[in-house]
Amino acid sequence: MPMALCSFRPLVLLLTIFLAAFAVSTRATADGKAPAPPPADSMFLRACCANTTNASACYDSLIPLAGSFHGNRVRVARAAAVLAFARLRGFHDELRRLQPRAGAGRVVDMALQFCATSAEVCLGSEGDSLAELRRLETAAGRRRGEQAEWDLYNARLYVGGIGPCATLCVDDLASIGDAVLASPVGKKVVAWAAPVLLYGDIAADLVDSIKLGM
Repeated sequence: MPMALCSFRPLVLLLTIFLAAFAVSTRATADGKAPAPPPADSMFLRACCANTTNASACYDSLIPLAGSFHGNRVRVARAAAVLAFARLRGFHDELRRLQPRAGAGRVVDMALQFCATSAEVCLGSEGDSLAELRRLETAAGRRRGEQAEWDLYNARLYVGGIGPCATLCVDDLASIGDAVLASPVGKKVVAWAAPVLLYGDIAADLVDSIKLGM
């Protein structure tokens, strides 16, 4: 327990640094690439992103799709979920490629195996969660009483698990020792986890903001 508590602060700081760097690089990449959407679409997306974990990253990642939302907050949430699951899939693929040749020892190899398996389990909910959000896109879909409540509950549960899937992986490595996080393997995993946490939290915030019966 003391080791876990001691490792927690550096771990949070490390992920925060990577998140900040990734968000800045994403914004720089997005600048000047796509034509500006109509002002109404842009304002709507800004309003949707305003209360998310990172409003700038939320806006920049979804602005290419702004013309397809048509004032529908559920569509924004679903698009963010698609992006978050894509980041998680990339994280899973990188772990699979790294795992056989990590060369960091048996305990680390087992932790990487756990990370990859956990990511695969989270990815298994992608189809259901996106289908549930699709059903909630229409006013009629949001007025289906108990069924709508179940759809929203499940979507919040599944999308809300994307970010924690990445952080639990990093936590597991940190529990082995700080030296593991400072190793080349540890640094790679933290760097891969950062965008999963960022976009997973943004998607979770947007799904949490969905209101039923409207």
